[in-house]
Amino acid sequence: MTELNPYVVPKAELDHDFDTDDIELAGLGERFFARLIDWALRNIIFFILFLICLPMLGGWLSTAWGPDPAATFMNDPYEVMLMFFVNFNNPIILYCILLTHLSFLILQGIPLALWGQTLGKKWMNIAMVDETTHERVSFFKLLFLRYMACDIPALIFSPLNWLVRLTDLLFGFQNDRRTLHDKLARTIVIKV
Repeated sequence: MTELNPYVVPKAELDHDFDTDDIELAGLGERFFARLIDWALRNIIFFILFLICLPMLGGWLSTAWGPDPAATFMNDPYEVMLMFFVNFNNPIILYCILLTHLSFLILQGIPLALWGQTLGKKWMNIAMVDETTHERVSFFKLLFLRYMACDIPALIFSPLNWLVRLTDLLFGFQNDRRTLHDKLARTIVIKV
């Protein structure tokens, strides 16, 4: 017979297997409202960053477009086309993309990597997890597969960006409720 020692840490068999029958996927409505909350917060952060970094934009524009941008555009119609249809030539678009990704890191990237939830997802009681392990997703997988893959078209051509966004959204209407960026990153959004 063994003596009971009150100072010994209790031992228990823990079941670490995830029961897939208990998983309930988040609905499109919950995902939409979570994204809407995150979008509003992200725009506030973006606006603050925009104001803070505004002097940098002025220097960037004068370097890219010269001292008299109107004269440059009037003399070269191809320059106008390149600036407004091919986004990686437009300093304003590149500046906005840079600030958008900074605000993403602050509001979504870091919280998703740490907790699997943004503020919007937390308020809607949903979380994003890996589709097979049901664990948090690594930061690099989030950034490159879930978000950057869908953001690259924004650098090339504005209408292509909106086509990718619409296609991404339409994927969410399938039975598995996974958008295109969910499929690329192999993630699911579940109720918690």
